[in-house]
Amino acid sequence: MSTDITGADIPTYTPNLKILNPELYNVTDIEVQFYQRRIRWPWRRGDVHAWGWVLFIMGILVIYGLLNYHDIRLDRRRLQVSIHNRRNKTGARMKMPGRSTYDRITTHARAFAYHRWSQTASISIGMSTLIVAGFSYPMLYVFVQRPFYARSPDMGPPPLAGRAGMIAVAMIPFVVALGMKANLVSLVTGVGHEKLNVLHRWLGLLMGLLSIIHAVPFLVEPVVNGTWDDLKNKFMSNIVYWNGVGAFACLFWLCIASLKPIRRLCYEFFVHIHITAGVGFISLMFWHCNNMLTSWHYLFAAFGIWVGCLVYRLFFRTNFIRAFSGEQAHFTPLTNDGVQITIPTTMRWRAGQHVFIRIPSISLLDNHPFTVASAAEKPEGEYNDLVLVFKPQKGFTRRVYDISRKDPDNSFRAYLDGPYGGLARKLESFETVVLVAGGSGITPLIGHLHELATKIRAKEAVTRDVRIIWTVKHFGNFPSTPSNISISNNSTDAFEWFKDEISRIARTMPRNSLLVQYFVTQETPVPLPAFPISATRSWPATPRTPSTPMTPMFIKADPLQAVREIPDEREYEMNVLAMRKELGHDVDDDDDDDDEEGTEPHAITKDESIVTSAISSPAMAKLPPIGDEVLLEFGRPPLRAALRQWSEGFGKRTCVYGLFPYRLLRRG
Repeated sequence: MSTDITGADIPTYTPNLKILNPELYNVTDIEVQFYQRRIRWPWRRGDVHAWGWVLFIMGILVIYGLLNYHDIRLDRRRLQVSIHNRRNKTGARMKMPGRSTYDRITTHARAFAYHRWSQTASISIGMSTLIVAGFSYPMLYVFVQRPFYARSPDMGPPPLAGRAGMIAVAMIPFVVALGMKANLVSLVTGVGHEKLNVLHRWLGLLMGLLSIIHAVPFLVEPVVNGTWDDLKNKFMSNIVYWNGVGAFACLFWLCIASLKPIRRLCYEFFVHIHITAGVGFISLMFWHCNNMLTSWHYLFAAFGIWVGCLVYRLFFRTNFIRAFSGEQAHFTPLTNDGVQITIPTTMRWRAGQHVFIRIPSISLLDNHPFTVASAAEKPEGEYNDLVLVFKPQKGFTRRVYDISRKDPDNSFRAYLDGPYGGLARKLESFETVVLVAGGSGITPLIGHLHELATKIRAKEAVTRDVRIIWTVKHFGNFPSTPSNISISNNSTDAFEWFKDEISRIARTMPRNSLLVQYFVTQETPVPLPAFPISATRSWPATPRTPSTPMTPMFIKADPLQAVREIPDEREYEMNVLAMRKELGHDVDDDDDDDDEEGTEPHAITKDESIVTSAISSPAMAKLPPIGDEVLLEFGRPPLRAALRQWSEGFGKRTCVYGLFPYRLLRRG
């Protein structure tokens, strides 16, 4: 303290040394102190910019989390009511929750959000809206506020650079979280990591854009207020001005290499370099930020999310330890360049989930995702066959394809990581379930169908009506394999494997609860039967069928009847032959009858309880259906128009789950 001429005490001015980075600016200068105290957002309050972004993202997550919680709670309630009413035949029946105003609003919102701007658009309107909102907030926050630059270079860093830099740093934990397989965001929102990966890439691009906005003012300011020599001298004055170049180079590669054409060019190389560049980026950011303001808080958060997810995957998702005890992968060649991998494992998975498989003896570091095409039928702790079916592309899948042709009897030790993904909603909580697939999109639907069939048999499902619409290229007579590739005698048609699996599941479901329709796109169009045919007994080897009207679509399924269990197909066929002999048909002459009479269609009445097939002999008209009857049509399914017509027979709550190219819907 000092005194004036009157003897009064005058407080001594103590400068605030934390107003700026003392390594870059003269924090003891009274003019700098005064300027930093006057401006609205001084450098020392830069953490507020980061907090604004955090609150914005957390608000979106809370909204999606509440919506997901409501859906889960509604599904659980509907299943509880259905199970209670079925198991308590004599007691009071509980009322099924009705459709609220909220349900109607969300239904229309989903219908709008699932649309796409054009046929070539890769993301939906809903996803586009979310991305635009994510870009709009930081861009408006950074550019609407003033000033962009300090009064002079000595007064502090450009405020524009500070705002952009802190928001970019605050994005790092969210970018890392959205890119992880064991995903915290998926846990909250119910959206699988494979769908969140779109946001991971777009948020990374936004972070790269903000990094450019952060760097440009530091390049412009010295030149505008001086010369190019001043820019050079400034960058040479302190390491903090140029150590960010390395971090930006890593970020630039992460953004550019994530573009679709580059990813497709060499996916394995992209994955390995992507991880390496990501680790290098976060490491260099620790050096560049130098614990200024709250920057390290976000970097430590990103590092913690990354390490935590990896540890969780290693100990709770990967069968790394079990693989040493002899978990083996067996390859089966399929025609039409298909490959089937079968792995007996105690791993449990749900319908529609996928796993990452690594086979070190084939490729040490490659970790490829595949959708599981089978169901975990046996109880927990017992071995189930995990089946993966795919067509080879490049790298790992091409090597597996070659081995399946040259040495199909060999087996390889496999490391499984997963399962991941799947649906957050329970399909069995819907009265009607429509499964639409195009080509290989049928793979996850097989698991969903099996899970639905199991729940229906156990009377643990609300579902009464299941429909499958599958668009395929051929009836099953795929193009022949090239002559230079040898196929073993036990090779299976890729299409036949899926068709037979659907038929096997269909035979365990209640009568008239499942409708399967195949649309064939690359066969010569001819008229097809206007009634279901057996997928195992009457499947056409060629498209030669009688001249009948096109196949109609069932409007509504009949009431459920008893479950048809067929444990032994051979025993069933023997019973069929015995029934035919009892009815007076000559079993030995059936083939001759087929040649003479098989092309004549026989009359079918609407109320007839026996499903007949014009492809089979008329003697087969007396045989009962075995539950695997399907409908056949040529061309693409008229989905857009037909769904409106079919909806007249849907239940109160219907789920339409599709895995097909968007152009299929546009053309329908």
